[in-house]
Amino acid sequence: MNIKSLLLGSAVAAVAATGARAADAIVIAEPEPMEYVRICDVYGAGFFYIPGTETCLRIGGYMRYEMRYFDDEVDDEFYKFARFQLNVDARNETEWGTLRSYVEGRFEWRSDVPADRVYLNQGFIELQQASGTLRLGKSDTPYARFLGYGSPFGPFDGSYGFNNSGELSYQYNGANGFSAIGAIVELKGDSDFDFGVEGGVKLTQGWGDIGAMVGYDMLAEEWGAKLVANAKFGMIDVGGHLYYSSGINSGPMATYSSIYNVGGSEFSVLAYAKANVSQKLAIAAAVQYFDDEYLTSDETWQITGGLDWRPISGLRIRPEVQYTTTDDAILGDSETWGAIIRFDRTF
Repeated sequence: MNIKSLLLGSAVAAVAATGARAADAIVIAEPEPMEYVRICDVYGAGFFYIPGTETCLRIGGYMRYEMRYFDDEVDDEFYKFARFQLNVDARNETEWGTLRSYVEGRFEWRSDVPADRVYLNQGFIELQQASGTLRLGKSDTPYARFLGYGSPFGPFDGSYGFNNSGELSYQYNGANGFSAIGAIVELKGDSDFDFGVEGGVKLTQGWGDIGAMVGYDMLAEEWGAKLVANAKFGMIDVGGHLYYSSGINSGPMATYSSIYNVGGSEFSVLAYAKANVSQKLAIAAAVQYFDDEYLTSDETWQITGGLDWRPISGLRIRPEVQYTTTDDAILGDSETWGAIIRFDRTF
């Protein structure tokens, strides 16, 4: 009887102790489900959804390193150049169409310049619709970009009226490869609102494209125009650019009409050819002529040749050589040689 009482008492004590421990137990909450980054393939490769939103984001850019050499018969110059560019592209769908913001930030160094540069190269907002795109912000202006950036293969891309500034533009995308663009562009960076007006048309087909562009400087009351054509013949790409400017470009102190002026001349012609030897290698050459209407020289020629080599994914190597000859009425004939080798690692 005593043994049974002892066993029964032990069992009751054990049950009571277990109940006490169960009452004091810590309950671990279920973890919140993790939201993984989702791929956004609506706008092309590299986009992903920002977690918790329907905005697609792409981060990219490139690292560039160059070595440059120039010899103008009086002196020679050799220096190195490096640039890191970061691109951020954000897009999402709205009831007005695709809303896009795009930013290019650059960090640059030159061995012959004591100060480095950090600046915003492009930063704009776009509203993209089926019929066209409205752009507002800082960008390479339509006169520079709409018909292509000179000879499209290397560091020496020629003179073609480049300008990067604030703009308000609309590009219309029609049927059968037709497109047109109109823009108001800012000419000065101070508090004055001096602007230019730009407009152009282009037709793009399977064989290539052809287009015309015109720009008017409201400050200088000068204008410029260009006619551009590009074509493909199997492995060969060719193109030609014809430029006209009503105003003079006298260098760094030129009036703002210089954005429509090419090399200081009234007329200029640029032609290029590119042979795509393989998927990784191309051989290219270009020639550009400048007349003497706004200069003391009779005429200027620039001849360029180089390679466009992509040995591995993400790496591009472009060595080029350029020869310039000028017939000057005061200084006589002069010759300049230039050479650049450019390495680009894109991501």
